[in-house]
Amino acid sequence: MEVGAFAVIGPDVTLGPGCVIAPHAIVNGPTVMGAGNRVFQFASIGDAPQDKKYKGEPTRLEVGDRNTFREYVTVNRGTVTGHGVTRIGKRQPAAGLLARRPRLHSSATTSCCRTW
Repeated sequence: MEVGAFAVIGPDVTLGPGCVIAPHAIVNGPTVMGAGNRVFQFASIGDAPQDKKYKGEPTRLEVGDRNTFREYVTVNRGTVTGHGVTRIGKRQPAAGLLARRPRLHSSATTSCCRTW
């Protein structure tokens, strides 16, 4: 695992082997990331949902193996209306915003994506 300068890894975050978190990236929890994930600078992963109905309920983010989160990507935890979890499969090159209830399966590509 490699964590760059000024990166923030919050409490309740589990990073798998070989993960690379670039400088100035943020990973908050509850979040579980599998092996070999790469988070580029200024990305925000695993923070609270951007949903007006969210009232602090327990939610989480689950990320598979070998995903890439490019610069300025935002991936939020799930909401209770979406079963409380955002789940991302394997080998996802993501650029944009993933929020609320996404279930991305293996090898899908997103760019400037907003999932509601």
